[in-house]
Amino acid sequence: MALPRRWQDMRGPETPLDEEVVGSFLIHRDDLSPVTARNYRRSIQAFIEWSERELERPVVVDDLEPGTVGRFLHTRRSVSPESARTAWVALRSLAKGLAEMGIHHDDGESVLRRVRQPKVKEERRRSLSDPEMFRLMDRATEGEMAERDRAIVVMLLGTGLRRGELIGLRLCDIDMIERSLRVRASTSKSVRPRDVALPVEVVKELDRYVRDFRKGDTDDDAPLFTGRRGGPLTAQAVKRLFDRLKVRTGIRDLCAHMLRHTWATNYNRSGSGSSFDLQVEGGWTTPRMVDRYCKQRPLAERRRAPSPFSAPRAAIANSEKRPSEMRPPQQRSVPALRRVR
Repeated sequence: MALPRRWQDMRGPETPLDEEVVGSFLIHRDDLSPVTARNYRRSIQAFIEWSERELERPVVVDDLEPGTVGRFLHTRRSVSPESARTAWVALRSLAKGLAEMGIHHDDGESVLRRVRQPKVKEERRRSLSDPEMFRLMDRATEGEMAERDRAIVVMLLGTGLRRGELIGLRLCDIDMIERSLRVRASTSKSVRPRDVALPVEVVKELDRYVRDFRKGDTDDDAPLFTGRRGGPLTAQAVKRLFDRLKVRTGIRDLCAHMLRHTWATNYNRSGSGSSFDLQVEGGWTTPRMVDRYCKQRPLAERRRAPSPFSAPRAAIANSEKRPSEMRPPQQRSVPALRRVR
């Protein structure tokens, strides 16, 4: 049996750019989540297949160069701008890895370092309005798995978990007494574990669901949310749940991820913690994501907030009303001595 090639054997520009090279690259990128690694592999494979059609020959490492990559990204943009951006990220990461290993580089640096990121018009997903949120929780109590569905909706609204993190929860990850849950690194997009505080509303729903309605095994490592037959809940099952809720609520753009935006906005509105707390609870690695997920407060709520003039007025009022201990002591008046005749 032929041994697989190693990085040190992939030094020439004629080294085939194939699954073996991509697999070795992904082994070195162990910081990527499974979902991100799959997206990288898919994008790189699309580049290889496109290059083989264009060049009419097997693709080699030397074909990973700005001109070819630029034309490929242009074709991906016709599919969708987001697809082009994803491919750009994956190919840049691959080129950087090849440069670091001394396999394919431009004076020791990535050959794609000057390839610009395709522009993507950022369409921010909105958060649910207050009436929509309460209507969603109400409609979730319908159907065969009503108790489980409501627990899922309240969990997402109260913690902002991603779909993969939700279905990856195990019974041992929940601490009802301490009101906390543990998101495992294997299910987190950032590939880092984190502890999330559980609001009391979420704890009540979970306690009711687990004690009275949950089906399946009761081992500590058993999934928290299960299907009709007690098996693990799948991502597709969550999607189907929100497809049903979309019809029941009349919210046309409803999806599970919208509840993450709603959670972040309400966390900020309610003063549940600082922006750093929100970043930690949400599992984001940069503060930029906090700005992306938090939406502005409703106008009626902003009108009830203190006026921008309130702080200056209070400062002036406090300066005019000096504390008694800061006032100078009053001098006692000494009565005039009577003249004795």
